Amino acid sequence: MKHQHFILGLLILALAMSGCTRTKPAENDKEAESAELTEVDFTEEESNMLIVYFSLSGNTKFAAQQIQAYTGADIFELQAAEPYSENYTETLERARGEKDAGFRPPLAGSIANFDDYDVIFIGSPNWFGTLAMPVFTFLESYDLSGKIIVPFFTFGTGGFQNTVSDLKALLPDSEILEEYGITGNNVANSESEIPQWLSRIGILD
Repeated sequence: MKHQHFILGLLILALAMSGCTRTKPAENDKEAESAELTEVDFTEEESNMLIVYFSLSGNTKFAAQQIQAYTGADIFELQAAEPYSENYTETLERARGEKDAGFRPPLAGSIANFDDYDVIFIGSPNWFGTLAMPVFTFLESYDLSGKIIVPFFTFGTGGFQNTVSDLKALLPDSEILEEYGITGNNVANSESEIPQWLSRIGILD
């Protein structure tokens, strides 16, 4: 029963944020352990593409994994150094308070060889009409000038709202390609939509 209440809470939280509306399974122990690393280095990989995303309910993560499957890009999940609570009311209040205050939550982990990447996919749910605060932290912590930025978003009934415009405002010196967006209810459709989008923007042949 407690688990059912938590899942219901996540659904209500996602609707309030105009972001994700479908809950995915929790991360496994290996993923949780990797999030605790102080620095991540992908130097052994040959990819010049990196997927950076934040996901609370799992929808944005699902889309990120689909992108990785088609591109072979490296992938990095943004997580707040102080994790968001499993209590949906507390998380809702924290997220709204961070947005209203313009607060940038410190992140757990960093990307050691970030300068090696030319193409950066950036994924975020729509939180209160804009990017999730940890994504703002990332955008303001790394130099993305001169890089090709490929945004993707998950949302509820609110759609993109200010996610795209706020991202572009922060990256005036980056080349930003056409964004991809999908509702949490339809996130499974990204399996077929994402390769079409990647082909349309020239990432896939």
